[in-house]
Amino acid sequence: MGRYHRRRRKPCGFKRPLPVLEMLMSHCRPLALNDVLRCAAWPVAALLAMLLSACGGGGGASDPGGIPVAFSKVTLDTRLYPEARCNDGTPAVFYIQAGVGSSASAPASRTVIGLQGGGYCLSDAECRARSSDLTSSAGYPAGIVPEGLLSSTDSNPTFRSWNRVRVPYCSSDFYSGDAGPTGGSTNFQFRGAKIVQAVIATLNSRYGIGKAGDTVLLAGTSAGAVGAFINANRVRGALPGATVLTLIDAGVYPDVAPPRPGTPPRESVRDLGVIGLSYWNGQPDADCIAANPTAPSLCYLFEHAAPTLATPFFVLQNAIDLVGIANVGLLPADADLSDPVLQAWLRDTYLPAMTGILSRVGVTGGQGVFGVCASPQLHTQSSQNAVWTAPVAALGDVSPQAAVAGWVGSGAAATQYLAPACSPG
Repeated sequence: MGRYHRRRRKPCGFKRPLPVLEMLMSHCRPLALNDVLRCAAWPVAALLAMLLSACGGGGGASDPGGIPVAFSKVTLDTRLYPEARCNDGTPAVFYIQAGVGSSASAPASRTVIGLQGGGYCLSDAECRARSSDLTSSAGYPAGIVPEGLLSSTDSNPTFRSWNRVRVPYCSSDFYSGDAGPTGGSTNFQFRGAKIVQAVIATLNSRYGIGKAGDTVLLAGTSAGAVGAFINANRVRGALPGATVLTLIDAGVYPDVAPPRPGTPPRESVRDLGVIGLSYWNGQPDADCIAANPTAPSLCYLFEHAAPTLATPFFVLQNAIDLVGIANVGLLPADADLSDPVLQAWLRDTYLPAMTGILSRVGVTGGQGVFGVCASPQLHTQSSQNAVWTAPVAALGDVSPQAAVAGWVGSGAAATQYLAPACSPG
């Protein structure tokens, strides 16, 4: 038993699979055809390693459904998804943990996928200046302990019981690009859309996530929030039997001109999408593009993308989020709130536009909003435990966590929490 048959070349050289291989093969995802063909020349140890990988091994201890019980790193298989790469060409990764607690999800039936934020770059020079952890997976640790929506602590009672996935952001393109290496010394590539596609496919084939009857919450913070609404319809199409929901945290930027056009060097927030479509080969949602055929760059702005979102969605937004305003280029990062010109712009242009967008969300079924008027330095609400769980007095002492959990639990019923009008001073 175990002898290699040179003439007949039976699969992997065995008359019949070893008992341990039979056991593994009965619980694993199907192996790629090329892997099966190559294994005829493999030693048993290598074959075992391949089968363990197919079963989800090598990623830390797993529950009976194969999902790790601690947040563990999974590197996307570039043999299957050759374009799922970070800016520098390293393979993209995700982290995954099974639900915890007494009400933990049955294997793979409820899953939240969090797209990390981290800005963007629109030129080789800007990309070179970015932190390496936003352009490469080379230094990513084997495990993480996320907070907020993805936390496994008691303060996150609803979503700790879900399977949770964290997708680190290393494509610098709002998870929308599909461009090969740019050439030159940097030679960056922008594959955010391909990364999301590969993550969803891997979760589905390896862990059974997204099957008929499942619930999948695609969430994102900041740049990841833009990535969430850009990719939501594609994820829904990839998981046709599942209920796909979308959570957009700090991803709303009104379509307005900056107070001093050209400083920073953009005439409008629309320019961000225009440049991104070219530099990243940006791939916004196809339905949004069809609705805006002469200006597809508008699909990077929530107010233009929302009408074509086919998934129920919930928005978390600080109306006076100066971090976000600066991130999209409407203001310089060192903007002075005491500047009379800036105060007038916030009061007369920006805040009315933001209020108008948020007030239209949550009035019909399938939509929800939690709009606060907090410190100008408050950016996201779902990424840190302290903010995620903090009751907001102006909203009836409801926390972001309670609002989102309630909306999900209601079947995405119309939900609207809106703070009184903000003041720029």
